[in-house]
Amino acid sequence: LAFLTSCGAKKSNEIIDGSNKIDIASQPLLASCNRATNESLSFNLANVIEASTGHVNPDWIKIKFNFLSTDTTQTGYNIKFFKWRIIGTSAQLDPNPLTFNPYTLSNGQASTETMTGVFTNQINQQNGFYIRLNDDAQYPYQVLKVVVYKTDGTIAASSDILIPQFSASPIVYKVNADGSVRADNLQKLHPLNTTDISAWTPAQLKQNFDQYCF
Repeated sequence: LAFLTSCGAKKSNEIIDGSNKIDIASQPLLASCNRATNESLSFNLANVIEASTGHVNPDWIKIKFNFLSTDTTQTGYNIKFFKWRIIGTSAQLDPNPLTFNPYTLSNGQASTETMTGVFTNQINQQNGFYIRLNDDAQYPYQVLKVVVYKTDGTIAASSDILIPQFSASPIVYKVNADGSVRADNLQKLHPLNTTDISAWTPAQLKQNFDQYCF
């Protein structure tokens, strides 16, 4: 086990280690945290950072829930996490639910129990989850899909959110690394997609997303 800390946290979290590392200090305009909110769900998403190096571990992200509506917390309802990406113009959803480990927000202590789903009425604001991405280094997944299932397997609620790290600037985010225009449905998921940021400084862009770190 390696000791990791989530973005913005001062306490260490214990979780399984990963491989490739990203130096966030050299990429200051990347959003390391994000938030999604709709009438059914509200949650924050953050990178997991190695305490010893300060580098992002791209194999893991963290999630904590701020709100679950009564329509999503009925007995037997459960929540699962998926990932999807766009390569060229092709959207690809990984049909396999992602594995995750519960952890305690107050001290960062992670459980060794690995799960693929959890009952929504067991989720509270004292606990979060480490989600393992098992990502493709060449074609990484860009979006986390959070899905609440009813007892009969139908969907009660869902939410899509950009996986950190992504460009904090929606203008920069419109263009892929190869210079091509990013898919429209990915652009629309950027939290600042409809915001006029022409007068924003780089520090303001970073602070906008840092407020969601935990």
